[in-house]
Amino acid sequence: MESKKEKYRHKLDELVKSGRFIPGIYNYCDRWCERCTLSHRCLNYSHEQEMMENKNDPEINDIKNKKFWEQIRLSFEVAMDMISEDAERLGIDLDNLPDVEEPEQVESPAEKLAEKYGYAMHDWLKENHGKLKEKAEQLLVVYTDEKNAVKFADAWEVVQWYSFFISAKVHRAHLDLDERLNEEEDEYNMMSDNLGSAKIALIAIDRSMEALSVLYPEMKEQEDEILQFLALLSQIKKQVQATFPTAMEFKRPGFDD
Repeated sequence: MESKKEKYRHKLDELVKSGRFIPGIYNYCDRWCERCTLSHRCLNYSHEQEMMENKNDPEINDIKNKKFWEQIRLSFEVAMDMISEDAERLGIDLDNLPDVEEPEQVESPAEKLAEKYGYAMHDWLKENHGKLKEKAEQLLVVYTDEKNAVKFADAWEVVQWYSFFISAKVHRAHLDLDERLNEEEDEYNMMSDNLGSAKIALIAIDRSMEALSVLYPEMKEQEDEILQFLALLSQIKKQVQATFPTAMEFKRPGFDD
């Protein structure tokens, strides 16, 4: 009888060999699988779904639950096994690797602003949860305006989804950036990760700005705060564009083919 770990690895190998997935599509997406039209072409998503013993079990997606962390543990263990196998095949001794001096990562202005935005937006959404819910219900019940009610609720969800995502991707875009910019030859095409991360960060910024523009006319008492968020996002966008002027030209696997 297969152990959970063996089952996890067996199913992963089976999916990889199927040939129906777009390589690397999950590297530069927004992690919003429920809204993605290409989730059926994503190995990460399909494997995750296959491994859920009970897809309707809320504990599977509860970060505070043991079942959630069991899935994370299996994922890391299988990943490490695969890395070890590849290292052995290439003659690399993972237990005897040379010491590498990691350069100090200094946060760029864009990273600092993106982090500031994430925490500020998180606090604002928490503080105004009742007002946002009341407005959504008001649009639907009082004014029977289903179209605008759905649009408002969707904008609220978009702002919430990307609040910390932007910071994470802006940070990833700047990882080892100086070193990679100074390399004469990008032998392993490492800079592509910076560009791909910058592009999805810019996309998330644009979507957040559009969503805030939907909330703005309906949240009269919060107009000044929303304008401040829009200004902050605009600053982040300008700085990311200045650092990565060709980011939007990057072709994300599956999405930009």
